[in-house]
Amino acid sequence: WNDLEEPLYMNADKTHMNRLFTNLLTNAADACLEARSCIITIQEKKDDRDVIISVADNGGGISQETQAKIFIPNFTTKTSGTGLGLAMCKSIVEQAGGSIWFETKVGEGTTFFVRLPLNA
Repeated sequence: WNDLEEPLYMNADKTHMNRLFTNLLTNAADACLEARSCIITIQEKKDDRDVIISVADNGGGISQETQAKIFIPNFTTKTSGTGLGLAMCKSIVEQAGGSIWFETKVGEGTTFFVRLPLNA
């Protein structure tokens, strides 16, 4: 991966991208509510044809049991959640021809990665 030095262009719905990243950032903030200080790190990298954007938090991480269900519609661990946020994120990313995944360590935090294709 190379650090970004020039603007990147892709074909994507602006409203969908706004929803995608608003949801990921909101989830990151929610994940570290019990931490003394909330640290959210956003990074952009690109390879030959794609941009990879990561959103990391220092929250409690995602349990093994929850990991398998995280992108399933109507699944939530929040008392006030609908369980549609990450399912919607997955749908948006896939409609744009990309992929979404996460890495997590219980007690340390979670990083979500979004890979989206760039214009040729």
